[in-house]
Amino acid sequence: MRDQHIMDAIKGHILDLWIEIHRDGFNTFSYYSYLNELLYQQFQLKNVEYYFIEEKQLRKLRHHQQDFQSHHIALDCILTHIQNNSIHHLVSSVQIHHPEVNDALIIRQKGDVEGVLFFTSSPKWEEFKQSDYFAELMESFYESARTIKQQCQNRAENRLNKELLKMTELFHSTMNVEHIIDALLQELESKFPQYEHQLILSNDQEHQLPKNVSVYDYINERPATTESFVSGHLVHENFEEHGLTSLCAPIKGRQGTYGVIRIEKYGKYQFTEYDERKLSFLGDTSGKALENAKLYGQSHRLVSDLQFINESFHDLNMNLSQKEMLEYLSKQISKAFKPSELAVVFMNQRLEMETGTTPYFYSNESAVYLEYIGEHFSRTNEPLFVADFQELIDLEIPYASLMAVPIIIREKVHGFVLLVHEEAYYFSFDSYKLIQSIIRHSSLAISNVILREQLQEMVNRDNLTKLFARHYLDSFVEKAMYIDRQGVFVLFDIDDFKQVNDKFGHHQGDRVLEHVAKIIQEEVGECGIGARWGGEELAVYLPNNQLLNSQQIVARISQRIATETVPKVTVSAGISYWNHHRKHVTYQSLFKEADAALYFAKGNGKNQAQIYTKKMEIKESL
Repeated sequence: MRDQHIMDAIKGHILDLWIEIHRDGFNTFSYYSYLNELLYQQFQLKNVEYYFIEEKQLRKLRHHQQDFQSHHIALDCILTHIQNNSIHHLVSSVQIHHPEVNDALIIRQKGDVEGVLFFTSSPKWEEFKQSDYFAELMESFYESARTIKQQCQNRAENRLNKELLKMTELFHSTMNVEHIIDALLQELESKFPQYEHQLILSNDQEHQLPKNVSVYDYINERPATTESFVSGHLVHENFEEHGLTSLCAPIKGRQGTYGVIRIEKYGKYQFTEYDERKLSFLGDTSGKALENAKLYGQSHRLVSDLQFINESFHDLNMNLSQKEMLEYLSKQISKAFKPSELAVVFMNQRLEMETGTTPYFYSNESAVYLEYIGEHFSRTNEPLFVADFQELIDLEIPYASLMAVPIIIREKVHGFVLLVHEEAYYFSFDSYKLIQSIIRHSSLAISNVILREQLQEMVNRDNLTKLFARHYLDSFVEKAMYIDRQGVFVLFDIDDFKQVNDKFGHHQGDRVLEHVAKIIQEEVGECGIGARWGGEELAVYLPNNQLLNSQQIVARISQRIATETVPKVTVSAGISYWNHHRKHVTYQSLFKEADAALYFAKGNGKNQAQIYTKKMEIKESL
């Protein structure tokens, strides 16, 4: 009867709690106080600590406003104790923070764990645990804990939305790039005080950069930063060399990516969903603000030529290749300045004519101009404006007026644009200032295109085999299946490759992989693409290819590998296909079927190719 009175009293308190939870002032530390008082009143439990499960951690419930929940426990460290209901080990796991506790209660319902109560036990509690009402108490605790957690999550979501709105207002309140960068640094300090942070900005910065801000270096930059910059997505990284866990978010506008925000913490760490959302929003919002500020500044510097520049660079900022960009740029320059001849030159070991160059500059007669301009830009990056070139040269020349403007990438002269005309004093000084503005902005676009193409090549290719990376193959096949009528996917696996590594060493194993990849590339040619699937597995996709023809290609590849590799190896292959008869096949199931066929080939004696059939599904599941 006494236990029933206790349970009835607790139910009354729980009912009061349901009412309190929905009041505006009620929060986690209100719940903690309420729970602590209830447990002491009914059972004389002391030193109560409540840890709830959130994002793969046991997170300590706040005691008061100044408690910043500093005590978290990685869930995988104690998950076994929870599953086994091992109270002793659970208590031991938190005694480093709470040495006074000696008992725990796992708050769960039908296997779902909501949290853990740690406390100093009492005789009254030990007695109640043996009663028939204990299970009912557990259920009441579970429901109240689940409700308060949901309520807190909703309020946290509202707080986050308000923070994001303030960020938006802050960044769009100015058109000054330096102010935006300073505001971004302040927001990082405010929103992520527990992390180290760094801004890595694209190489178009015209201002002195403050502390914790650097210019993007595609050669030496960390892989996660590069991936985030190229892909435009959040990227996690465990930087083991320095014992860091980092999270990278692109600073992204509507027209491009302007840098990367990187936050990091020492040791292995699990970033929360709120961290990810705030950082992603911060990157998007600041990126759009930076983009707006840059465009605003450009418009003020080139007011008189705004219409022409907008027309030109709207297209240049599109996703063009280097060839397409140079071709477009030369057409716009010819249209605006009407030169007699035009040259776009890149300076490497020698002067190289690029797309957009007119025929005259491919002739020997143009050497006098190219050598003079090339020698000038080998000494300085200052543009050149010559009203009458004949006064500088003793030779008879066809073109008197010239303008030459350097293409500067990362503070070095990468090349130049040269305009010439027969008439002396043909180009005005205004034209000279305008061509400088155009080429300066074009240099940024060209730099970004070169950087993007170099980075994209690095990302899309496997470093060892030079075949495409798996993620590129995934995307290629998915797009092909959307527009093509049929296709064949082949998955190769080098037989007994571990023995090659064990016997001849990993260096020789790498050489074998390179040789096998070379054979695949040569045999596939323009018919499809080859990729490294993972480890010693390589893949081929043949778009719009019939199964019979694909089998012949696979046979040639297998035969050459078996006869040309040193040491000699063989390959097993799994083949899957799709066409109008197999419209149900998706690109994921295409990969899965090839893998099942490969598994069958391996189990059937190796050194063979197998085409997927239904019976292989059984083999795959064994």
